[in-house]
Amino acid sequence: MKKRCWLGLFPATLLAFPTFANDKAGYSYITMGVENITYQESYSGQGVAKSDVSASSPMLNTGGLYRINEKFDFSIDALATFSPVSTTETWHGNNGQAYQKNQFEYLKTSTNILIHYKWTPDWRIVAGPSLTYQSYKRYGLEGLNGYENPVFRKGDTWEEKSTDIFIDAGVAYDNGTLFGSNKWKLSGRWIIGVPIWSTTENTKFVDTTFDDFGFRTSLEGTLSYEVMKGLHLGWYVMMGYEKRFETDPEPVSFIDNQGEERQGLAILPDAETYSFNTGIQALWSF
Repeated sequence: MKKRCWLGLFPATLLAFPTFANDKAGYSYITMGVENITYQESYSGQGVAKSDVSASSPMLNTGGLYRINEKFDFSIDALATFSPVSTTETWHGNNGQAYQKNQFEYLKTSTNILIHYKWTPDWRIVAGPSLTYQSYKRYGLEGLNGYENPVFRKGDTWEEKSTDIFIDAGVAYDNGTLFGSNKWKLSGRWIIGVPIWSTTENTKFVDTTFDDFGFRTSLEGTLSYEVMKGLHLGWYVMMGYEKRFETDPEPVSFIDNQGEERQGLAILPDAETYSFNTGIQALWSF
């Protein structure tokens, strides 16, 4: 009798959670939106070079949260951008004067797996691996104010392709179900990650790879509303930052702007990426 009376006083915390932990736990989702990035490179070797460019592309993000047991869940998230919008990237010297410009396109795909330790029914400690592929395509090179690039010819096209395996960790807020007593659902997480394997190739320098290192962090959240049992519609927002440190020089062979084969040293400069993703999200559990 005591037990029945006590549960009746606290239905939200004691009756709901066991229900979540069975067939009502977990959900799948899909997000359709746009990714906006600001990408900056800087090099302070022989002379100073800085670039700054902002780009946008449609984004598709899908995945889900799945129950393991009362203490653990896991999530899988797969993101891809496509049909990038071309934008102009401008390079400046140490005097602040623009000396070069080109067109810039950015694409990204990533897969993230996280194990969730349920510290409380809502708060979670998360950790897991992720695989990220990023492509930076440049074309339509044009010198400004009399500058002529000694490596790339006017109108050249080249592409950097980066592949990274990260270990991520952070904190998440999620009650793990779409069947709560409140029709509104709020979820989110803060993640920080470091690469355990990272390599970049540049199509200008054949058979050369650059081993780079850095870190990244992101803060994201979704606010959704129940439109029917097991189906929510909501809005997703993510803000992210990624840092790549300058690499060690690598010996390279290349064709210079006169069409002659040359040897030299090349580096990947410092780079920072600021990202803002937003879009409509559908969540379901049937």
